[in-house]
Amino acid sequence: MFAELIGGEWHCPDLPGHGPDPQLDCTPVATVEFLERELATIYSPLPTPKNILLGYSLGARAALQHAVAYPEVWDALILISPNPGIEDPAERAARRSADEVLAQRIERHGALAFIEFWKETPMIRSQKNIYPEVRARMAATRQAHTTEGLAASLRQFGQGTCPNLWPELNRLNMPLLIISGEKDHKYTQIAKRMAPPRRTPNSPLHTHAVINSVGHMPHLEAPDATAEVIHQFLNTNL
Repeated sequence: MFAELIGGEWHCPDLPGHGPDPQLDCTPVATVEFLERELATIYSPLPTPKNILLGYSLGARAALQHAVAYPEVWDALILISPNPGIEDPAERAARRSADEVLAQRIERHGALAFIEFWKETPMIRSQKNIYPEVRARMAATRQAHTTEGLAASLRQFGQGTCPNLWPELNRLNMPLLIISGEKDHKYTQIAKRMAPPRRTPNSPLHTHAVINSVGHMPHLEAPDATAEVIHQFLNTNL
């Protein structure tokens, strides 16, 4: 949906735990290996002129995992509503416990019932402002998710399980654009912290863009404004 607005050729795989036939090994290591296999399929034998990695929320978590592990692969990195990880071990343990409760809820009530519950959580509720036709396509995609896949993703790739990547951000030697929604206060503060001023004139540009009047999913709540920010970033840096 959003890829059409940006233009160019984009490959949008279902991450482990998602889609009608999910890979149930959703650990960070397995997810990076999954992206490696996807890359081998897409870019072999001929590389594209520019390799740009874009991820949203869970996808931003996966993109950040790969970019930190293999920074030389990417010419630019775009993260929408990312979180590099929970720094405090006690908070991370509490989040693992909360994610386990949600995983058990999925297993008791099924994927579709969980999706209906998830849509009403405060962070996700702003997605009701997305155009109806886009919401319909989103709903069709989400209905393909499985109970086993979503539960595995929560347990193995939730915020409480993923490593804290804050100390690794200095490995990102490519231009980085971080996008957040104005109404998503938590992730806007995280994004500000992820995009400090340039250390030297030759340091890669790490920039933060706030999309006005939207929440956690700016690329679908305000697709034109978000696409324009991405176009400006790519035109400036590539």
